[in-house]
Amino acid sequence: MIATLDACNRRFGRGAVVPVTAGLARKTDWSTKFEMRSPRYDTGLDELPVVAAA
Repeated sequence: MIATLDACNRRFGRGAVVPVTAGLARKTDWSTKFEMRSPRYDTGLDELPVVAAA
C-alpha cells in the first residue's frame, strides 16, 4: 500500500495522495453555526422555481 502511495506521489507530485487520516487528529477551528440557520432550511419541491426552456 505504501509503495502505491509513493508511486502516485512520484507521478502526480508530492502530497497529491495522502492517507485518509492525515489532518484528522488536529482540532478544527470552525464548526457549524446551527443558530445562524434559516428557519426554512427544508423547502418543499413545489416551492422550487421552474425555468422554462426557450
